[in-house]
Amino acid sequence: MEPRSNVVVGEASRKRRIARKRRGEDRMSPSFDCVRIIVAATSMMMTARVVVSIGNSSRQEEILRSTGLLKFQPDKYQGGARRTRYFEGWYYKFVTSLDNNRTASMHDINDNDDDGVTSMAVVPGIFYGDAHDSNESHAFVFVTVNGERQHYYRFDVSEFSYASARGDEEFHVRVGDSRFSNGGASVDLRPRAGDDADVAFRGELTFANASPWPVSLTGLGAMGPVGWLPFLECTHGVLSFDHELGGSLTMTPAVGGGCDAGGGEGGEGSSSSSSSSSSSSSSSSSSTTTVITFDNGRGYTEKDFGRSFPSMWVWLQTNSFPLHPGTSLFVSVARVPVLGFGIPGFTAAVWHDSTLFPFATWSGATFEDMRVSDDEVFIAMRGGRRPGGGVGGGGGRHRVEITVDRRNVPEVLLYAPVNFTRMMPHVREALRARVHMRLFDGRGNVLVDDVGLHAGLEVHGNVRWLVDNVCGREGANKFVCL
Repeated sequence: MEPRSNVVVGEASRKRRIARKRRGEDRMSPSFDCVRIIVAATSMMMTARVVVSIGNSSRQEEILRSTGLLKFQPDKYQGGARRTRYFEGWYYKFVTSLDNNRTASMHDINDNDDDGVTSMAVVPGIFYGDAHDSNESHAFVFVTVNGERQHYYRFDVSEFSYASARGDEEFHVRVGDSRFSNGGASVDLRPRAGDDADVAFRGELTFANASPWPVSLTGLGAMGPVGWLPFLECTHGVLSFDHELGGSLTMTPAVGGGCDAGGGEGGEGSSSSSSSSSSSSSSSSSSTTTVITFDNGRGYTEKDFGRSFPSMWVWLQTNSFPLHPGTSLFVSVARVPVLGFGIPGFTAAVWHDSTLFPFATWSGATFEDMRVSDDEVFIAMRGGRRPGGGVGGGGGRHRVEITVDRRNVPEVLLYAPVNFTRMMPHVREALRARVHMRLFDGRGNVLVDDVGLHAGLEVHGNVRWLVDNVCGREGANKFVCL
């Protein structure tokens, strides 16, 4: 005879099965239940991400950083013990102060003449080749001024150091005698034999009031929940949409410097570096040295790390909006390999009024239009439908229109990892593009209508495939855009 407790439990189970059958739930298979659980969990994760982003997330980030997990410290070096097929670089953009009396107009977007402002990109990093004993493994810093000439300084791997993963240690990375942190940069670069550079840079810069992409348990900055995937070939991070600059850098032509290291291919994008700043109102020069003053200028910081760059992408960034100081735009659209297939992934955002407006694959955003030509890049996106209308509120899906003028904009070939084997001039980048941006709230009200100056722009690879397959395009892979 069965124990009474078993009979009671069995009777209760029978009654629950009958009740489910009456409601039609008996048609649910165990696999369907699993799918339902996964969907519910994903929904909860996304909702939690938005709630964390809307509220004051500084306390949550402080707790996550204190765990010592690098996923929650995107500024720090992510490579760990990897010594093959790996790169990591920090992209620092510096723009001297815009004329406070200057206002942008639609006519400005067709005028790419020098406006007396200097823009620079300084990128420290590390590259490991496809073998432990690869001669191509090295640390580096490269500098480009106004997108007209790149200077590439190569260092031994032993000259690269960085902050540990401990949550109580502030981020820093050092390459040679140059040091970079969240609070500023100390630059000391002199061409050595084998360097593709002919200018020495020295100086100190300070950063204030940084605005990083928030990090939460379910949203790893620019990558969102996608950042947890282990097989990504390249991971992107926005470490500061906008911050204030102080200090200065000097440029001195080198005498008997390097100017080698594969510079033949890089020479295609090279020009005299002294001309790129000599006309700047924020620079002073003698016969040998140019001083670039960044007081009251604007800075931006991002990073990439992984095995290799994507095969194709469109990237743009500017935080030099004359009518809206502190506003920043970032867009990255790329082909992402997943299990042998390619999908058009994208992550983008507008930082405005200390509020983040994300437009990304993982946030449910879609493209209304995307066009790329030799003269122009046009992008129209609508943000995802999230509780409260998205991170920025507004009662609906925010929308952004972006028009980039590429005409008469100088470009330079930047070094990038190629085929896991070496760093070589491979990616064309502009630093003087102009971007007309219009940001709308969920009700169609205009929040921003301004022309971003000194924009970084990269259009690399077969971007026609991206244009044809971005989420929102008719005929695009709908599975990817669910």
